[in-house]
Amino acid sequence: MLHEDFKHVVIAVEDRGNWVEIDYAVGVPIVRMIPGEAGDFDLKSWYHEQGYITVERKQEINKQFNFNLFRGNIFVANCVGLVKAILGLNSWAVTPYQLYKRIR
Repeated sequence: MLHEDFKHVVIAVEDRGNWVEIDYAVGVPIVRMIPGEAGDFDLKSWYHEQGYITVERKQEINKQFNFNLFRGNIFVANCVGLVKAILGLNSWAVTPYQLYKRIR
């Protein structure tokens, strides 16, 4: 069911000049600071060096966003669901590859 190159997704957000990574890999959100300050640190290159695919995306402010199965807002308690919630995405995506196709 999972695409070979898309098995997991994490999100990194900039907050007050620092990068914060939120990872839902083990069933609970793991939050950590990324080394270096956001203004001086090339996070995208750092992720690429680790072998990851990256997509830059701004948060969608969607006043109609809610977790309603009949409006395309499936929230599965997994890494994809967490990223969709943080970004405010209306999407049927449930796998990392589906999410990648939606946001690229």
